[in-house]
Amino acid sequence: MPNIDLGQSLMPLDIPTGPMRAPQSNTLAFAYQSFLDELAHAAGKDPLQFQLDLLGPAKPATVLETPRGKQIGFDNGRMAGVLKAVAEKSGWGKKLPKGTGMGIAAYFSHSGYFAEVVQASVNPKSGEVRVEKVWVAGDVGRQIVNPSPGSNQVEGSAIDGVSQALGQALTFTNGRVDQSNFHDYPLLRMHQAPKVEVHFVMTDNNPTGLGEPALPPVVPALTNAIYAATGKRVRTLPINTSELKGFA
Repeated sequence: MPNIDLGQSLMPLDIPTGPMRAPQSNTLAFAYQSFLDELAHAAGKDPLQFQLDLLGPAKPATVLETPRGKQIGFDNGRMAGVLKAVAEKSGWGKKLPKGTGMGIAAYFSHSGYFAEVVQASVNPKSGEVRVEKVWVAGDVGRQIVNPSPGSNQVEGSAIDGVSQALGQALTFTNGRVDQSNFHDYPLLRMHQAPKVEVHFVMTDNNPTGLGEPALPPVVPALTNAIYAATGKRVRTLPINTSELKGFA
């Protein structure tokens, strides 16, 4: 896009923080990709095709001058490539039972291009969300240096993101965190974990990292799937399942 302004308001906290996969990218991906899905439905268009239309024809990536030297900017062709790949692998557009939906999202972060499709079902009585499967297509260059750990990184990112979306909330009382361990800050358990199908799209670009960029798209892909299943938008995280009950 020719003009974009990105601003932030920083609020000093006395609460210590720790490491997290792609925290800024997670927040931005959820906002951007949720809104793009909303725009697609408002326009009466398929969310995948809507994104591809916005990306337009492939063109050379821009070269950015940064304090760290020259860096390659966003490449719309590579993003379109992972979107098409994940759509093909997931069977995007297939008919699903009532209460089940598929959502798609894509994001560029940490020099990696990732698109993800989530299939999820929602219980109309309880609002409980069950993530059935996640498909991931990633473009991190011409070579996956360590294929098995590479796939594991992507699978872990997807499950980490689903955990964050479904149950990881921190609350505070008098400046102290209320949650003390995993019994009240739940990670996804093995019986809850969906199958994650990983595909790498090889392009003639230098290899980049895999530790973080696979997580940001999975959360909006999940919440977009919930909308497809229920007609209800999720705009806050973690997901409040009580708000999903009683959909028609």
